[in-house]
Amino acid sequence: MDISANKMLQKLYFRYLRNLLIFSILVILLYIGLRFCIGEYLSDNLPFLLIGFIVFTALTHLIIAQADALRLTFRPDDSLSKEDRMKAFASIERKFISRYMLVTGIKLLTFLLVLVLYAFFNKEDIFGFAIGFFVIYLLYSVFEIIQIRRPVVGKITKETE
Repeated sequence: MDISANKMLQKLYFRYLRNLLIFSILVILLYIGLRFCIGEYLSDNLPFLLIGFIVFTALTHLIIAQADALRLTFRPDDSLSKEDRMKAFASIERKFISRYMLVTGIKLLTFLLVLVLYAFFNKEDIFGFAIGFFVIYLLYSVFEIIQIRRPVVGKITKETE
């Protein structure tokens, strides 16, 4: 990865971490509010699950951001034909999509494994845990999609120059 891609990766990732922290604080406040309203239905282990989501989301986004930085800093070689430049860009796009799908699939399987193991070892608490799990999973999935789709090229390239 060249210096400009590395710099862009750093800026993208720190911006993402800041947004993840703000979002997570809002989710924690939501959890506290729900604890007062329907606390008897919520699992006592949801705070640990929330910490796991924060850490896992931050780590998986770093992997995705590495491919995204390469994609966003791509500059075609002007000596190549237009067709070859398009092929080079398509190759970088495929790498990004492949990495995103791989990371998302591994994340989904890991979270599914957590849910199954929890159900196996804590049968009496599975209802509250499963509902909380799916709500947290949905919230963090929507957050991640919004963050990845957010246009950053203009902002980041101006800041890195």
